[in-house]
Amino acid sequence: MNKLVGALASLKLAVVLLVVLLIGLSAGTILESRTDAATAGRLVYYSWWFLGLQGLFAVNVACSIASHFPWGKQRIGFVTTHASLLLIFVGAALTFFGKAEGQLGLWEGQTGSTIEHTDHQGKVVSRHELPFSVKLDDFVLDTYQGTMRPSGFASQVVVTDLDTGKSFPTRIFMNTPLHHRGWSLFQSSYQQQGGREATVLSVSKDPGQLVVFAGYATLVLGMILVLLTRVSQAHEREKSRSELEAKVAQAGMSLPTMGKALGAVLALAGLAGTASAQTPAEVEALKRLPVQHDGRVMPLDTLARETVWKVTGSRSWNGQDPAATFIGWLLDPKSASAAPAVKVSKELAAAAGLDPAARQASFDQLVSNPTVMRLIEAAGAAAQHDQPRRGVLKDAEKLEERLNALYAVLQRDVVRPIPAPGDPKARWNLPLEVSAPALLALGNGPRLPGWPTKEKVEVEILYNRVNPSRLAWLVLLASLVVSIAAWGKASKALDCASFGLLVLGFGAMTWGIGMRWAAGERIPAANMYESLLFLGWGVGLFAVIAYLLMRNRTVVLNAAAMSALTMALTDLLPMDRFIHPIAPVLAGTPWLAIHVPIIMIGYAVLALGVVVAHMQIGFAAFGRGRGALVEKLYELLYWYMHVGSIFLLAGILTGSVWAASSWGRYWGWDPKEVWSLVAFLAYMAILHLKVDKVIGTFGAAAISIVAFQTILMTYLGVNYVLTAGMHSYGMGDSPIVKWMIVVALVEIVFLVVCGVAFRDRKRIVEA
Repeated sequence: MNKLVGALASLKLAVVLLVVLLIGLSAGTILESRTDAATAGRLVYYSWWFLGLQGLFAVNVACSIASHFPWGKQRIGFVTTHASLLLIFVGAALTFFGKAEGQLGLWEGQTGSTIEHTDHQGKVVSRHELPFSVKLDDFVLDTYQGTMRPSGFASQVVVTDLDTGKSFPTRIFMNTPLHHRGWSLFQSSYQQQGGREATVLSVSKDPGQLVVFAGYATLVLGMILVLLTRVSQAHEREKSRSELEAKVAQAGMSLPTMGKALGAVLALAGLAGTASAQTPAEVEALKRLPVQHDGRVMPLDTLARETVWKVTGSRSWNGQDPAATFIGWLLDPKSASAAPAVKVSKELAAAAGLDPAARQASFDQLVSNPTVMRLIEAAGAAAQHDQPRRGVLKDAEKLEERLNALYAVLQRDVVRPIPAPGDPKARWNLPLEVSAPALLALGNGPRLPGWPTKEKVEVEILYNRVNPSRLAWLVLLASLVVSIAAWGKASKALDCASFGLLVLGFGAMTWGIGMRWAAGERIPAANMYESLLFLGWGVGLFAVIAYLLMRNRTVVLNAAAMSALTMALTDLLPMDRFIHPIAPVLAGTPWLAIHVPIIMIGYAVLALGVVVAHMQIGFAAFGRGRGALVEKLYELLYWYMHVGSIFLLAGILTGSVWAASSWGRYWGWDPKEVWSLVAFLAYMAILHLKVDKVIGTFGAAAISIVAFQTILMTYLGVNYVLTAGMHSYGMGDSPIVKWMIVVALVEIVFLVVCGVAFRDRKRIVEA
């Protein structure tokens, strides 16, 4: 019996099960992207083999706990983590066998008590009778001002208990469900037809939800206890051995030289963000004119920057201030339509008989080209039938967006600075006269009701002009250079300078996020650009704390490198960095401000880890006499992987709670959810392999580089590769896909070269 328990408790078995689980989960997401969610569920997530695999894993965990009895003080973290896994399995089983769910659709004035669950083809799978009825008294749809885009929707209902006959009114709206008699009712969607409105409520009863949440929370606590235990053990080991200073190649650079270099870099970058050509005073004044666009009120400067970027694909056109370009288009539409300003891809230009070498073409040239119009129509037809648009069709779809953006300017339909009193949709109006004097007179006149304060306008103008991302990555680049100069030197001055520049860079990132938060009146965490801001910020935050705790200069070096790279990407890549209204599911909930920073800090810490892993492998393969340094780097890598995994898990927990509060289910096998779990399991496998001494420090570092590809897949691949699920942006032909492939190939080459060199060195040493 003991032998059977020991075999089932094997750490190697646990690692094998983890690897098989993450392979199965990955396959499920790929299958969903090629077919549909129902097929993926039938063949993977709810299949007999996958359920059996989970059951075997639960047995492995239980036997592992039993095999280590009696548990000492050093085993508290181990027992807590593994017991929490059993708790999660129990909760998941309760959900699987006991959950009831469906939808309740009601027109205004209608009463219902029967929910139906349908498959992807609309076929009713199950029906459930509720112990109460729901009557829809009124459905309220709110929109962003001046648009028909929903900002939120709510159902005013009357709930009547079928047993007692007692009734009570209540309001169900997004992120605010109704809980009654063990059932939860969530505002899901709505319908409009013939002047009538109907609500669609998602209704569920899940006996395992709280058990799973308790398991998640306990698992986070257990992993923290394990980390603290490891820290204590490492501290004891450190007392018994002397510190070894790493000797690396000298790269000297004095502080005065660094100061001059930094000043030159900042000067060349143009941190003020002004255009190379001087703008007229009238343009500067018009920048501050409040206008309504895309559901929010903004200075004309923001609208100009957004429009110029959308039309031309560049932050500025012909070296002009974007506001000057925009105003020129607005006041002289004839010249604007004839100017080659609209970005055209090489593939579409070649297909339409245009000059492929020319990056841009004129509005008149494009709308008069029959091939271009035919491609745009084909892309529109594909979109209507929910068909994929790739290659030239995707380019045509993007081109239509650019043409529409410029057309709105040419028609003078985009500048709406005058609030309309009493308008139920809060629409703003066009000025009677579109001319520079008229717009200046409007802007310099009394402030109209609904206009933001001058102070708020100036905040957004300053944010647009300074470009905090550029400021941050340049300062962080300077920190990186100083860190390299300090490497191998016992110079407190250089160490303080590199850390000080890191703090300054972190301060610039924090200031930029704060400015964006103030301008948008929401946490900047709603799209890819904003998530990258939090990624860089998370790296800086963790690095500052880690350095203060460990005093390890390597932390500053790799943090400065990773933060500088992240901020440079946000500044230099052609990304949409403008503030847009957010979807109703993201509004009115604190979980956006909780979940996104947590998960991005997790990504940031693991990104720091992958930088250290590259350094460790490089020194192990090619550095002679660097054994002590390699061990130090691995210790740092271990802390990064462990802490990053804790944040990953906390991100899964907060995301699950958010999903439960919004949609009534904590887990829906969405590809984003699945890949976050895959990433967590990948790092758990590495940590367990190292504990069991199956692999050495070199192997652990190499596998951690491979594991980081799951982070890239979670963060980017789900959106741009799989193009499936609720988190997908549907951009399968994005350049990001190509870069992900390039990164993967480079990593393979790096690991192969370093692996061969490391093997040869080991043979020489052993001989």
